[in-house]
Amino acid sequence: MQPQVVLVLVSLAAGFATAQFFVQGPGLTFQGQPLPFPQEHFVDPAKRALAHRAVLVNSQAEAQLPPSLQNPFYKNPRIEAVLAKESWFTPGEQQVREREAEKIPRQKIYSILKNAGLVQRR
Repeated sequence: MQPQVVLVLVSLAAGFATAQFFVQGPGLTFQGQPLPFPQEHFVDPAKRALAHRAVLVNSQAEAQLPPSLQNPFYKNPRIEAVLAKESWFTPGEQQVREREAEKIPRQKIYSILKNAGLVQRR
């Protein structure tokens, strides 16, 4: 892989990991599994077939943000099309239905990060 692609993937993974621990609010909660899939239909059915459950839950959460916290950059149709094209499967890639990372208890991840000094101790 190209170094720039690896750097982007690592930064996205780090941002996602910190979001799980710090964006949740005043108290940290640890769940072994993602939240159950909401019954509301907020994504086009054609797109829902390929979308991962965690992506749909995140999409719904972002849709409920007040306009002052939403980024208008992503509402641009050209930007949306380019980002969608970037997420197409390339030769050798396949859809992920079950993520191995979701099987790791959040308490264990938090403990490792805390012991490594990446999370402040209480």
